[in-house]
Amino acid sequence: MEDSFSVRVKIETATNAVKKPVQRQTALSGLVLSGTRGDMSVPAKELKIPGRLSDLIVHLFEAEGIDCSYSKGKITLGDITSSALWARCKELLSGIDSLSVEDARRLLRGAFWSSGYCSDPVKSYRIEFIVQDKKASDIISSALNSLSIRHIRAERKDSFAVYFKNGDDVSDFLSYIGSPSAMMEFENIRAGKDVNSKVTRAVNCDEGNTKRQAEAAAARNELIAKVMTSGKANKLAPELREAARAHMENPGASLAELGAMMDPPIGKSGMRHRLDKIAEFAKSLQ
Repeated sequence: MEDSFSVRVKIETATNAVKKPVQRQTALSGLVLSGTRGDMSVPAKELKIPGRLSDLIVHLFEAEGIDCSYSKGKITLGDITSSALWARCKELLSGIDSLSVEDARRLLRGAFWSSGYCSDPVKSYRIEFIVQDKKASDIISSALNSLSIRHIRAERKDSFAVYFKNGDDVSDFLSYIGSPSAMMEFENIRAGKDVNSKVTRAVNCDEGNTKRQAEAAAARNELIAKVMTSGKANKLAPELREAARAHMENPGASLAELGAMMDPPIGKSGMRHRLDKIAEFAKSLQ
């Protein structure tokens, strides 16, 4: 049976995104803290993990010198209170309202392994975390705030949910937690939907709207070209120069495609923001 999109995201992030000890410890901290209930000074003993992911997560715990076992969809941990991992958990908790971008990315990566879900983008756009404790939802919310990802919080009968459904936020989230393949798949699906949507809108909208949109895009393209040929491109921030070069070298590419060319990749809204910044700079040269 083929893995779901959500499970593929988890496997990719657990395989490729935890190569250094600090990456591993911060991600595992997100996993442990999101599964902890009540008193945050007492770590979770059992963590719900999808079967195909279990071997990877057990290996990460063993790399930290922590005994654990897997059975019936759950990892059972040995005592971690004297480990470097638990020290990292407490360090993150003490600064949870001012997480760095890197710490937020890694913490959410681990939290997603156990409590996260990503819908099949063919059907809908949605990232959701379901935890059993309000404090755990506070931690996830703070990490998302550090990444400027807009989200909604909801209390349910026996759990707490943190979720978001905006396509740009979902794309950015997949990139942030270290799942470039899933992000590209998501953007390809979204681009296909976008094409269909644009065709439908084009049939129903008047020619004047289409003309104005084309003129606006052409004006922006002209401004970007002006900056890059003016000799003042070196005044742009490095990420803006990267965006401008990609735009000029790939004139037919969509914002999503251009965003995927960035290092690291960014979503459609992020790419639009960079191009708008370049256009603003060009106008200042006039």
